[in-house]
Amino acid sequence: MKKETEEWLKIAFEDYKSAKLLYEEKLYRMVCYHSQQMIEKILKAILTEIEIDFARTHNILDLRNAVKRFGYKINLSDENAVFLNGVYRSRYPADLGLLPSGEPKREDARKALGIAKIIFDYIEILQKTKGI
Repeated sequence: MKKETEEWLKIAFEDYKSAKLLYEEKLYRMVCYHSQQMIEKILKAILTEIEIDFARTHNILDLRNAVKRFGYKINLSDENAVFLNGVYRSRYPADLGLLPSGEPKREDARKALGIAKIIFDYIEILQKTKGI
């Protein structure tokens, strides 16, 4: 595995651990943020490992589509990718109007963390089977 890939994954796993801890503390805005960040970094790690250039973006849907184009069967629906793109905006104050439904609630955090768990499990399997 490339050193840069290892770095992406290391930070992604820290984001995942942070999201889990923050959920216990009921800091739902940050659970959503770190869950999205974890998934973004895993997608970028895959692209880095297979030497595919990617735009500087936080768009999960675009990154997921890039990964899928190269044969990775990541279990991340369009709906969940769009959801993650939306809750990522929760890092900004709600008054900016970026969150039409307001600040993330417990259900949002649970959903974001659940999606992150699926992707975390996927990358662990991928590491064992494909060597990433």
